Amino acid sequence: MYKQSACLILIVILASGCQTGPSALDQAATMIAQTVAAAPATNTSLPPSTPLPVKTSIPKATATPNIALTTTVEAFGVLSEVDVRVGTNSGAPYREGYLAWKQDESVTIDMTGPQKEAGVVQEIGENVHASDFIFKSDVTWSASGLLICGLAFRAESNLDTGRQYKFQFVRFSGLPAYAIEVYENGLFRNSVSTVKYADHIDSSNEATNEFVLVAQDERFTVYINGEEQGQYYDVSKQRSEGLLAFHAWQDSGNGSCTFENSWLWILP
Repeated sequence: MYKQSACLILIVILASGCQTGPSALDQAATMIAQTVAAAPATNTSLPPSTPLPVKTSIPKATATPNIALTTTVEAFGVLSEVDVRVGTNSGAPYREGYLAWKQDESVTIDMTGPQKEAGVVQEIGENVHASDFIFKSDVTWSASGLLICGLAFRAESNLDTGRQYKFQFVRFSGLPAYAIEVYENGLFRNSVSTVKYADHIDSSNEATNEFVLVAQDERFTVYINGEEQGQYYDVSKQRSEGLLAFHAWQDSGNGSCTFENSWLWILP
């Protein structure tokens, strides 16, 4: 059945391109749900979808951007991570940058689906803005069905309705994927990358995946679990700077995204 779902998703992706309207990931979720509903009953059917209030368990991050962090032991540790995960061949002048924020406590977003299209966005720290940067996080997901975890970045001050980019990767058995998209007024606007499949994503339940996102002018580079996935460009530069926030979305049932060991390195 997953092979059939993958084919349906591919058709949706090819048809949608970068047009406005529902996100390609959302269309894929709908097609998967329809396919699962039409398939013969199995012992692993998903629980019924019942709209319930969204609840969040969010220890608020306390760190704020501080160029003085550059000279701390933490900064040297993060710089060593950047050396390994991104490397000098990336073309990003990160050694001229500085550590702006480092996560002190894990953040868990608990959800009960179905969610509104924009999902849940939680600011990583008070007044943490960035334009060109490297962001890293370890994300653990738990869900009975389709789940999306990721990062909203270069976001306007109103995280619910303001324009923002979103890097998001999806958990569904056998179909691990990611995308960079633009949202406005809580709705999908267009896709920068289209949906990309990545074997390096561990889609098993309770799995932890590390992502690194490098945003430099109109170029976005994605790394997942230590492997570069690709570079994507938005020459329209729909947003040049803004807030950063953890992002989560749940299709049905209960799900959660937990973000740990995150940091933000500012590029010059």
